[in-house]
Amino acid sequence: MAHVRELQRKNGLAAYEVRCRQAGRFKQRTFQVKRDAQRFALRVEDEVDRGNSTDIYVRRSKTVREVVEASMRASTDKLKPKTVAGYEQAYRLHVLPVFGARRITSITSQEVERWVGDLSAKGLSPASVGGTFVALNKVFRYAQRHDLVAKNPCTGTELPRREAQEMRCPAPTQVEALAAELDAFAPYGLLVRFAAYTGLRAGELAGLQVRDVNLLRKTVRVERTLQRTKGGWSLTSPKSERSTRTVPLRDALVLAMQEYLSTHPRRSEPDAQLWPGRVQGGHGANKSALDYSRPLDHQSFYRYYFKPALRRAGLPSVQFHDLRHSYASIMAAAGVDIYKVSRWMGHVGISTTDAIYTHLFHTDYGADMARLDAYVMITGDLPRASPSIGLAARRQANRNS
Repeated sequence: MAHVRELQRKNGLAAYEVRCRQAGRFKQRTFQVKRDAQRFALRVEDEVDRGNSTDIYVRRSKTVREVVEASMRASTDKLKPKTVAGYEQAYRLHVLPVFGARRITSITSQEVERWVGDLSAKGLSPASVGGTFVALNKVFRYAQRHDLVAKNPCTGTELPRREAQEMRCPAPTQVEALAAELDAFAPYGLLVRFAAYTGLRAGELAGLQVRDVNLLRKTVRVERTLQRTKGGWSLTSPKSERSTRTVPLRDALVLAMQEYLSTHPRRSEPDAQLWPGRVQGGHGANKSALDYSRPLDHQSFYRYYFKPALRRAGLPSVQFHDLRHSYASIMAAAGVDIYKVSRWMGHVGISTTDAIYTHLFHTDYGADMARLDAYVMITGDLPRASPSIGLAARRQANRNS
């Protein structure tokens, strides 16, 4: 039988102790909240009723490192390689050095808050702090789900606020100037135009295959993403369920893709990569030659071709991902409905598009107000001044005269 009793600490705060007898020995555990102590006592009794010989206290004595490893084993096959790599980096650099040797049950919410503050003090950006915190929270959620802890100390932790950054959206003229600089390194000029007028993410562009471009229907199908991790290249499903989508192509892009595919050395292979990679090394004309059997290395393209082309064109420094912002701004300026743009960009929902790009979509309420005026005129339900207001106005007019 497990018993809960209230204790009075020297600092005047109350604590709650759970005592029970297991394997011929009395064991105890202390909680700060009475409700947590009662819940734990019920679990202890449930273990005894079911005849489970596993010591509930021993099961809660795992270290944070052990729970991290168990959590990753349970979820690695469900996560994308890039996500797994991000978790592993967060644990290696920021979680295990601080909490790794500690018992999972000993970590308090105050310690988690101090840890978050220390991350910010080290110079990590709010986004990096948030991502690292998510990794720690994942461990405690796993521990709580398996009754390794009574509560999650990460719950309620306030994270540093991310400052709103000015969105950079290269205009169509800037996109064309950049693409013109890269036309000398075909097909990179076309790649930039394709990115700016489809809004595809870098990994989605790299994952495209020849069969994904339908010139007859003037569309491109997004079904996979190609990303590089420490384990090599990984071909996975898109970012979310909505990211699997069909995006329409403008006529000028269709004509450019027709010409490009007519010279594609693997155009007869539906599963062939749409965009080529490059050979590493080489000499003379073969140095960094195009290779349609290699994946498009987005980081290498950005470093050695995209950024130098920006400087040559005298354009502001932008990221490749900013071409995705250009797509949204161009669609907004063209008057395309935000719902369609949301679907074409592969956002989880229209709320995501609205939260990021709402300032780009200028709504014209003229037609709505015209319908309102027409309704009022038909019904004759026009606003009228009250008699008292009319009398006051007449008296004022008489005084003025």
